[in-house]
Amino acid sequence: MLERSSQSIDDSFGRPSHWPRSFVHVRSLSRRSSELFLTPPAKRILAMKDMNWIQRKIYLYNVTFGLFMLDWWERFLFNTMVVVLMWFVFYNGSRHVTEFFRRHVW
Repeated sequence: MLERSSQSIDDSFGRPSHWPRSFVHVRSLSRRSSELFLTPPAKRILAMKDMNWIQRKIYLYNVTFGLFMLDWWERFLFNTMVVVLMWFVFYNGSRHVTEFFRRHVW
């Protein structure tokens, strides 16, 4: 009968037999399971690879303004305020630009 050396590999989990049972070798895990060991920026990069351009921009908007931690109705309220503010800025900006051109250019 052959004896197992202390450095032998336990085939069921892909770890040396002297390691504790709670430790699983990273190479033996699937892609999704191995993401548990990644740092937060690396997780964000992996998440962003699966998104199209619009989804990436929405994700970056949510992360930049901290909207990812709000409920749906709080996000809706914040986005409504942003749309109203942007409308106000663009509307009054266009009025100012047309008035400027009337007085000084035309």
